[in-house]
Amino acid sequence: MRHDLPTIESGKCWAKSILATIVVGLGASAANASPPLEQGVWINHTGKGAVEIRPCGTSGAAANRLCGFIVWLKEPNNAKGQPLTDGYNPDPAKRSRTICGLPVLGSLQRVSSGWDNGWVYDPEQGAQFDAAIVAGRERLVLTGYKGVKFFSKTFSWRRAPADLQRCDQPREAKAAPASIKVASPQPQMKVPRPVPAVRPTVQ
Repeated sequence: MRHDLPTIESGKCWAKSILATIVVGLGASAANASPPLEQGVWINHTGKGAVEIRPCGTSGAAANRLCGFIVWLKEPNNAKGQPLTDGYNPDPAKRSRTICGLPVLGSLQRVSSGWDNGWVYDPEQGAQFDAAIVAGRERLVLTGYKGVKFFSKTFSWRRAPADLQRCDQPREAKAAPASIKVASPQPQMKVPRPVPAVRPTVQ
């Protein structure tokens, strides 16, 4: 009778060891997963606006694609002090949309060299083009084209500072310095009526 075959108990230990290795490997992969460099807030080539690039959704195919929305404008209002709107849009129903928060990138899909097969919208022209993006740590290159990239234009964007004041969020009210005390209103004083002078009588 042979005694060199593994026992049932040793087989269980071997299976547990393999399972533990798989679980640890999956955990390490999840920990090492990081957002693509293209995600984040970028100041565009004009320096007049900034676009936040993030997943188009939280689930399904949208979670694996990138979209971009305007989140900062150097001059967010027109000459009348009103928020800028998408006035050049070919669709009249969309011309009242504010530029702040406007979607300007969409449906970008992961490819071997960055993201492609998406679209970019230019509110200054009211025109949409095919788009591809690729980014490093501080620079992003946007390529706009129509169907084929032979007649394309490229634009260089730079990563925005972390303290950029976004136009899609309410501004924080600034508190008064602690050393400055606001005086409480004082009750009004009544001015006494003048008393007529009395001349002394001569004895």
